[in-house]
Amino acid sequence: MSSVNISITEDVYSMLKRLKKENESFSEAILNLIEEKDISKCYGILSEHVEELETIQKETNKSRKSKWREVKW
Repeated sequence: MSSVNISITEDVYSMLKRLKKENESFSEAILNLIEEKDISKCYGILSEHVEELETIQKETNKSRKSKWREVKW
């Protein structure tokens, strides 16, 4: 596959370097950033963390309720 040189600022280079995986090329990192994401691939990803998810849901519900109590009409 042929290649093309591009110019990016040092801060962008640093950010891209932090984002890319150790065994990944910069081209692969850029492709991962710009590819359309399929949210259906995420289905079930947290299924092993039931207790943590329940805690998050309870705390979120408590937070939402408390905020609405503070609203004065």
